[in-house]
Amino acid sequence: MFEIDSDILQMRVTARIVEDPRGGPIRRIINGRHHKPTGRYASTKARRSLPWEDIRELRYFYHCEVDSRVLTYLAQPHRIEILVGRPRPLVYFPDIRRDLADGAVEIREVKRLYDPESDPDYDLKLGLAREVYRGLGWSFDIVEAATIEHPVTLRTVEEIQRNRDLRITAHHVFAALDVTRANGGAAPLAMVADALGGGLVGEALVHALVVRRYLSVDITKRLGPSALVAAVEGSLDAPRPRA
Repeated sequence: MFEIDSDILQMRVTARIVEDPRGGPIRRIINGRHHKPTGRYASTKARRSLPWEDIRELRYFYHCEVDSRVLTYLAQPHRIEILVGRPRPLVYFPDIRRDLADGAVEIREVKRLYDPESDPDYDLKLGLAREVYRGLGWSFDIVEAATIEHPVTLRTVEEIQRNRDLRITAHHVFAALDVTRANGGAAPLAMVADALGGGLVGEALVHALVVRRYLSVDITKRLGPSALVAAVEGSLDAPRPRA
């Protein structure tokens, strides 16, 4: 639990961030009151099952699972209780927290499309939450469907995350890194896949190594044989898989 006391948007505000003591999502989404698709996503990168209540949230998980900048991520990571002089605090549950390899923390709210004028009270709550996060040195942003569902990016992350739980060994790791580093740090996907046995199995192993952050790809580009696959800096410092 964090507490922050500051002047936000010219109001005296006290805010409290409450996390689940077990380190998981603080809010359980799945219940009988929902009349829309909900589910859970078994994340290899986050090493847990994550709840989602909107298909765009699930698809944004794919982005996080594949993006090599992301070390780990969590759905429904906490709640903020914001005291602004009203009888009850404003309560906000962000959709996703992303912890990046460079130490940055990103809080993201997923929306189909966001119009701040459609609900001024909600927009005020988001503005207050943004300032609370800023006080902690975290970033906050709204991610809309147009970004999450961009056809090229979505196709790439969907394909890679599909093989996220494939078993890899130390042999796979070193074979892939040897190829990329022998080619200046990056090599075509087909070349790396060949070093892992070739064919669909070789490609699937490349995907699994991307999820585990030994390798990286540009998720905004099409995933084909010529797509560049790069070694992630510090890959060998990461915990090695069991052979």
